[in-house]
Amino acid sequence: MPSCAPFLVLLCGALGAARAARIVIVPPIMFESHVYIFKTLAAALHQRGHRPVLLLSEGRELAPSPHYRLQRYPGVFNGSAADAFLQDKMRSIFSGALTAIELFDILDHYVRNCDLVLGNRGLVRALRRQRFDLLLVDPNDMCGFVLAHLLRVQYAVFSTGLWYPAEVGAPAPLAYVPEFNSLLTDRMGLLQRVKNAGVHLVSRLGVSLLVLPKYDRLLRKHGLRPATSMHELVRGPSLWMLCTDVALEFPRPSLPNVVYVGGILTRPASPLPQDLQSWVSSAGAHGFVLVSFGAGVKYLSEDIAGKLAGALARLPQKVIWRFSGPKPKNLGNNTKLMDWLPQNDLLGHSRIKAFLSHGGLNSIFEAMYHGVPVVGVPLFGDHYDTMTRVQAKGMGILLEWKTVTEGELHEALVRVINEPR
Repeated sequence: MPSCAPFLVLLCGALGAARAARIVIVPPIMFESHVYIFKTLAAALHQRGHRPVLLLSEGRELAPSPHYRLQRYPGVFNGSAADAFLQDKMRSIFSGALTAIELFDILDHYVRNCDLVLGNRGLVRALRRQRFDLLLVDPNDMCGFVLAHLLRVQYAVFSTGLWYPAEVGAPAPLAYVPEFNSLLTDRMGLLQRVKNAGVHLVSRLGVSLLVLPKYDRLLRKHGLRPATSMHELVRGPSLWMLCTDVALEFPRPSLPNVVYVGGILTRPASPLPQDLQSWVSSAGAHGFVLVSFGAGVKYLSEDIAGKLAGALARLPQKVIWRFSGPKPKNLGNNTKLMDWLPQNDLLGHSRIKAFLSHGGLNSIFEAMYHGVPVVGVPLFGDHYDTMTRVQAKGMGILLEWKTVTEGELHEALVRVINEPR
């Protein structure tokens, strides 16, 4: 009988060693939708045997979980202060303030918070003692790059938005790759390409002269060694994970270390609570329309809320609207207001006809997953880029909140409900 020893030797040689990794996740100091993504990611890592830790400021709400541990620190925002700050920014934008100025104010708070983190010796010692194997950075808040350098930890990027900056080194032919915030598609004529080149130039100057130098000053202030620059740190990750997908993104060259991971929060719908199920059932053949501007947007101007309410009241469908502001005076009898609602489960219901949204990436992927057409009213950030892609792909209609009328809102809703997409 032939010996099986050689086979066993080969089999043992093919076995790979696996170990649990210690992973610290650094979410941005505001925008709860980002924390929700990282919480889901942490749970997935834990289920695969790793030990994730989320770095959060004191008082920031996040339910305890066996899937992750929380490392707290005193930051510029504690408790509900970040949400109050964000709602104040929304009021300023709706009042006519330049969105770019408000976003730069957010950047200043990111930098101030990063300064506190780097200068917190107790926190830094606690993080070093844990000997992390990997740090996950959200590039919306670049402090993670600096913290990884301080801790001398390998780091990777998990971008919760569409951000794919030229600073990474990815090729981006301006003839067909639209720059972030250009509101262009991959189908450009001469004038659109000139605009794209202009937006690209302004973006590169803004990042190089206004954004990265703020963090370079922190590197020098705290004497981080070995000496480096933010430009080098941004180009340093061996892995970039982007929350997008080829179903949404335009064609573009990429790099071997860039992975699309869009839609990681999507899942099948669960049964609705009995009261909501009864309400949905009463909608009959007309079905219902879902309206939600996300967890982070709790304030809408009276003008915008009134236009939305008026347009929705004219629909034959029932409407369920996540809304926590003063009740619009022209709210229709067909419209139900709720402070919170199970968005994914409503999007997955067989009687839904359309989704009116701000164009947040999580919401759009849920709508795509369930095949629901979208009317998008983007407000700031990557909302515009996301809805530009949704419209170009034939999945919805983009409307500008500054100029849209009640009639245009109603017409757009009727179109996505009645026209096959």
